[in-house]
Amino acid sequence: MLRLKRPILVAGLGASLLAGVATIPAYAQNAPFQLAQAGPQGGGATMDVNLFYDQLGQYGTWVQHPDYQYVFIPSDVGAGWRPYQEGRWVWTDAYGWYWESYEPFGWATYHYGRWGYDPAYGWFWVPGDTWAPAWVTWRRGGGKTGWAPVAPDRPGYAVGRPAHYAPPVAESWVFVEDRYIAEENLAVHVAPIPQINIFLQAAPDYYEPSWDDGFYVNRGFGYSVYDAPIRERLVSREVYYVDRRDDVFYDGRSNSLGIFAPRLDFGDRRGPPPRYVREVEPDRRALIRQYVREDRDVPGVFAPSVALLNLLQPDRRRELRDQRFNDPDRYRREVRDLQRERADGLRDERRQADARADAMQRAQREALEKRRATFERMQVEQRARAERAIKARPAGLPPGGTGAGRPGGPDPRPGAPNGRPGMPDQRPAGPDGRPGMTDQRPGTPGQRPDAPANTPARPGPAQGQAGDGPAGPGAPDAARPSAKERERAQQEQRQQERAQQRDLKLQQNQQKQEAQKEQQRARQQQNQQKQEEVQKQREVQRQQNLEKQGAQQEQQRAKQQERQQQNQQKRDAQEQQQRARQQERQQKQGAQQEQQRARQQQRQEQRQEQVQQQRQQKPAAEPRQQRPPQQGNPQQRPPRPQGGAPGQPPLPPGAE
Repeated sequence: MLRLKRPILVAGLGASLLAGVATIPAYAQNAPFQLAQAGPQGGGATMDVNLFYDQLGQYGTWVQHPDYQYVFIPSDVGAGWRPYQEGRWVWTDAYGWYWESYEPFGWATYHYGRWGYDPAYGWFWVPGDTWAPAWVTWRRGGGKTGWAPVAPDRPGYAVGRPAHYAPPVAESWVFVEDRYIAEENLAVHVAPIPQINIFLQAAPDYYEPSWDDGFYVNRGFGYSVYDAPIRERLVSREVYYVDRRDDVFYDGRSNSLGIFAPRLDFGDRRGPPPRYVREVEPDRRALIRQYVREDRDVPGVFAPSVALLNLLQPDRRRELRDQRFNDPDRYRREVRDLQRERADGLRDERRQADARADAMQRAQREALEKRRATFERMQVEQRARAERAIKARPAGLPPGGTGAGRPGGPDPRPGAPNGRPGMPDQRPAGPDGRPGMTDQRPGTPGQRPDAPANTPARPGPAQGQAGDGPAGPGAPDAARPSAKERERAQQEQRQQERAQQRDLKLQQNQQKQEAQKEQQRARQQQNQQKQEEVQKQREVQRQQNLEKQGAQQEQQRAKQQERQQQNQQKRDAQEQQQRARQQERQQKQGAQQEQQRARQQQRQEQRQEQVQQQRQQKPAAEPRQQRPPQQGNPQQRPPRPQGGAPGQPPLPPGAE
């Protein structure tokens, strides 16, 4: 990792800056929350809210809002989008932690104004006139780092400093584990929204943007809070100022950052945007579809859940929004009452969110993948801008550009009031105040642990400058510099030489890094081509295997059909044989029965002939005298006459 130790302001420029600041009244110098509007261009023209109207209209929709006049709603941000989620944190010696994002509206919405949320609008941005490296509030601890956008805390545009540093909703918090804080795109590493409460409980220390010598900074914590492997991967940027929004750049090769932070003065007359709507269509809202899992009040959150806001009417949501900062105790009581009253509805909201969690994750991944190509194209464009900006910098000019001002400078107007009526100073009280706020003095506030401790102080006004008037009696000749001036000039020259040497080394290191990256990309492409070839071969082999399997299955089906036909033929032949045998047996039985009937008929005819013969012989025969039955054998019965009933002829043998 390249660590840049060059101070933003060298001694000569510091003298002119100090001379300019010395002309401001004391009460204006001590009024950080009044405007903090001075841009880096110094004497450049002051701009108004029309700058945002013109520059942001192509990236979203301006909507009329009942509380905040006109708000900006970004378009085509995708599912699961939240402010300060798609980008990275970089360290700058001038401003501390700076949010770097390739979103086309990020130069304005992440460094001016406030972010709010309402189910009727989704995420919306309120324009503001005060620049900061990022308008977020921080939480740290337990190996986790989180941040959330600062919500609008009063009606109208966000003019001046905020009175409160609270997020708009509980789902605003974006958390990552410390091991991912140096990643280029943090969106793929953020914690799921239902786990926000768990991360908040693990991260008790909180920080806010602070006013430091004329501008806002994010120096609540520095590099030292992270372990050495993480610190080595963190990126440090050298700050440049650009004059146009189209010249904004982030260049990883030169570790440079070009910011567009013009001086803004909204004034009293603030007209509407050229094009705006009164209501935003549901499909154009950037809505939150996942909710915090629990309703309990985590210390430091002080924000309602979107699940609760979805169950309330617009007027009720507006009342809660007004009470939140004007009467916090009443706000907490009403939120707790609403949570009890709408407990069933909250459970249904969270149950539905859990049911669509997988679909939301897929949609979010698809949206990130869709925007990746756009971000890569913008990286290439901004790299070219960085090269032009660095080449255009005159020799010896510090990275801060040519202007004497900085983003967020004090109000140069005489008689500027010390803040707004009714706006108390809400800044942290230092080491004896809120937990987690570290005292940054003595020394440079929020200075990196590896930065030089002996940063040159700003010298006083230079002698003999134009506009100082004629030199008095005894004044040194302006054409002959004093020994101190010669020593200062030599020191500046040595600093410039060292800076040039560092730039040369930096450029060489960057070239090496680019060569290594190019080699790595080439290897990755080769590996990818090999993988594609292997995949194609596997696909061909799989197709061949499928064809073989299909042919084998077809053969098996043909054989099976043939066996079935053969078996069917065998069964048919066996059935025919059985039927033939049955017919033969039936024929034999019929013949036997016919023979039996013929024999029976023959015997019957013979018996009839015998009966006829007996009948013919009976009249001539004498009647037989029947003997009486023997008395001695009672069991012996008398013989039965051969005839039937008395008077009938006797039956033939076998007729009984």
